[in-house]
Amino acid sequence: MEKSYTVKDILKISVPILVEDVLRTLMGTVNTFTLSRVSDSASAAVGVTNQIINVVLLVSVMLSAGVGIIENQALGAGKERESSRIMMNSLTLTAVLGLLCSVLTIAFSKSLISFMGLAEDLRADGETYLRVVGASCIFQFIGTMLSTHFRCHGSAVIPTVIVVISNVINFIGSSLVLSGKIGISGVRGIAFMRLLSEIISTVLLLIIFAGQKWDQKTSDLFSMDGSLVRQFMSVGVMSTMERVCFIIAQMLTTRFITGLPLEVLSAKVYVQTISEYPNQFGVSIGRAAQILSGHLIGAGKQDEAHKLIRKAYFTALCFDVPGCILCRVFADPLVGLFTRSEEIIAISKVLLTIDIITGAARSLNHSYSFGLKSAGYVFRPMIINFFSIWLINVGFGYLCSVPLGMGIVGLWIGQSSEEWFRGLMNALQWEKKVWQKKEGIQKETG
Repeated sequence: MEKSYTVKDILKISVPILVEDVLRTLMGTVNTFTLSRVSDSASAAVGVTNQIINVVLLVSVMLSAGVGIIENQALGAGKERESSRIMMNSLTLTAVLGLLCSVLTIAFSKSLISFMGLAEDLRADGETYLRVVGASCIFQFIGTMLSTHFRCHGSAVIPTVIVVISNVINFIGSSLVLSGKIGISGVRGIAFMRLLSEIISTVLLLIIFAGQKWDQKTSDLFSMDGSLVRQFMSVGVMSTMERVCFIIAQMLTTRFITGLPLEVLSAKVYVQTISEYPNQFGVSIGRAAQILSGHLIGAGKQDEAHKLIRKAYFTALCFDVPGCILCRVFADPLVGLFTRSEEIIAISKVLLTIDIITGAARSLNHSYSFGLKSAGYVFRPMIINFFSIWLINVGFGYLCSVPLGMGIVGLWIGQSSEEWFRGLMNALQWEKKVWQKKEGIQKETG
């Protein structure tokens, strides 16, 4: 590495990451939109069920996060053979865990839906969707890991193209389901189309991965390095604890409002669907910065990595807040894509207004949080994030929504408060350079 990275370098990597993430989000949006044509109840049931799927997929996210951190530092240090072993070992572990999660999700679908507290008339749709989409977990696990390897090697465009193909399949399939031109309809039909698109995209990624010249050795698939696996899991768990807690917290806080009118739950699903798009801009910048920062740290250029994450913060800020403002300005047509209910649209406008304040805090987490992960400095942030989410997001959110009677607005206030606290704490740790005092991943996780 002969030069420092600039904002242009961050954007060069973040654009394909953004396109891929947006298209993955779009798949869920298409399903929500299609089901909203059937009924708001079907859309609400699947929206809540998707939160369960997201929790299950966190296992994949945790593993790929740990692998990405270790692999980026190995590449930055010029350890190509070590990088190859990391890739192949991680694929084996991912396949085993993915299969296990698929089996467990299908087997306990009824219990999981019951736990979410859905109304009786929504449970059948929720169980149907969870059983079918749950079967795709193994494919989503492998696909997520393959995408991580491509990004680490600077080939982020490849997963993006595959996701485009997957979305086309899902869109065409969902349209056929809605038109009644095939033998399956409703929630079951939408779920099967998502399963099919995940299978095809994963197979395509595997074929392209096999053709790369990254010194892959098939024998590494069957020769697991115990120390590497422990690093994958320990670094992965700690680096994604923030996301794990947040998604589980989302499940619990959803229970706070399942007893409220259907319009409230529908508004939550639609606003989360819409607000995910501006959020993806900041996330893609953070993930790109993490890759570059990991390479710099692996090469011993900590000061350059420190400056890079600062640049990432200001870049993310330029996208996060304007994105939230645009969602609020165009709330009527955006929410109107899913429903014609004036009550749902009115509730959504209030939530999207609060999201503007939250967006400014997300920029902190979209940069400094990813910077800390790139350094392998994950233990102390994990502790802070854990207590932040449970005490502020869940605890304060519950206080505002139930005892104070603010309902879903109270949940959004709790969520915004927590995002600010966590973001400021991450920024403080990065700027104090406490991560430079650690001698790599081994010491921090040990």
